Amino acid sequence: MAEMIRQMTVADYLAFDEASEIRNEYIDGELYPMSGGSGNHGLLIAYTIAAFINLLEDRDFLVYASEMRVQIDAEKYVYPDASMVQGEPRYAEDRQVTLLNPTVVMEVTSPSSDIRDHSTKLDLYGAVPSIEGYLILDQERVFAEWYTRADDGWHPRQFSDLADVIPLAPLGISLPLAQAYRKIVIED
Repeated sequence: MAEMIRQMTVADYLAFDEASEIRNEYIDGELYPMSGGSGNHGLLIAYTIAAFINLLEDRDFLVYASEMRVQIDAEKYVYPDASMVQGEPRYAEDRQVTLLNPTVVMEVTSPSSDIRDHSTKLDLYGAVPSIEGYLILDQERVFAEWYTRADDGWHPRQFSDLADVIPLAPLGISLPLAQAYRKIVIED
C-alpha cells in the first residue's frame, strides 16, 4: 500500500475516489491509494472469488469483487479484495458503490500490505458488526488465515497445506485451499 498522500474530508474523499482511476482507501481523514497487484495476487483473488460463487450458488449470498467499497464507519472506507453478503445488501447511497453489511471479507496480502492486513484491517473489520469472518490469503506461499468473530474478539485458524479445507461457517461452506491456489506458482 502506498503512503498517505494528504488529509481530506469524507465528502472530498468520496468525490476524489469516484473520479480516480485507482481505488483509494480512507481512514480518519487520510487517503491511501491502492497500488496494483502482482500476477499471483490477481489470480488468488479471481480463483477464490470463482470458488465462492460456485460454493454459494444455491445460498442466499452475494459475492463482490474488489471494486466494492466497504464503509467501516463515518470516517473509514476500505476496499477488501472480496466481500460476501448474506441476504439483502445495504448500501450507503443510491449508486450502490459502498457496502454497509458484508458478512465475510477477504484480503490477499502483498509484501506492502501484509502488516496492514493483519493489524489495521483486522481491527477495522472487527468494528463492523455484520462481519463474522475475515479470510487472509498469502500470495507468496500457500498460507491462509481464517478469523471468526467471537464475544472475546477474533479467533484465528491457520491453513498451509493444499489438502486443507477451510470451514467458513458464516457462509455455510468449506473452501478447499487447493481451489484458491490452483495455477499459482510459488517461488522458493
